Amino acid sequence: MTAAPGPMGAAPMGAGPMTPVPPQAGGPGGSPPCMDEFTKLQAETDKRGKAAKAGVEKKVPREELCKLFTSFAGAIGSWAKFAHDKAPTCGIPPKIVEQLKIGSVNIGKTAKQACAAGPMGPGPAAAGPPSLSEALGTTRSPVGSAASGGKPSTGTFNTLTGTSIAR
Repeated sequence: MTAAPGPMGAAPMGAGPMTPVPPQAGGPGGSPPCMDEFTKLQAETDKRGKAAKAGVEKKVPREELCKLFTSFAGAIGSWAKFAHDKAPTCGIPPKIVEQLKIGSVNIGKTAKQACAAGPMGPGPAAAGPPSLSEALGTTRSPVGSAASGGKPSTGTFNTLTGTSIAR
């Protein structure tokens, strides 16, 4: 069973999300030696990417996650650099080189986020935005509380509980 070409005739994708596979440039005699190196870098990037994904799923500590993503970013960076440098001689399509550059930048950003201090996402440590009264530095008006003697507020503009003229 052979892999079908991707959408719009693009090269088929490999096992992972960042694993484009270039067409064989060597012809019937085999692939050039640079394709072997390309494949090794691809396999290493996939291995490190899967390790980072497993770390996220296992919810490992931030320090470990930082190491995993930094390692993954380094691998995809090496792969992207190799593809850029060897594209003309190995027959690597420009679209694949561009995909690898974009992937390298995105994984680099993710690695920086994983290594940054502070809360990692929604949870008990991440506080929501302040309320309007907190932002303005005021307190909420107690309506019908013990602070006002148990009676609702009877200001001039209080029309929520009836008119102030009728009282």
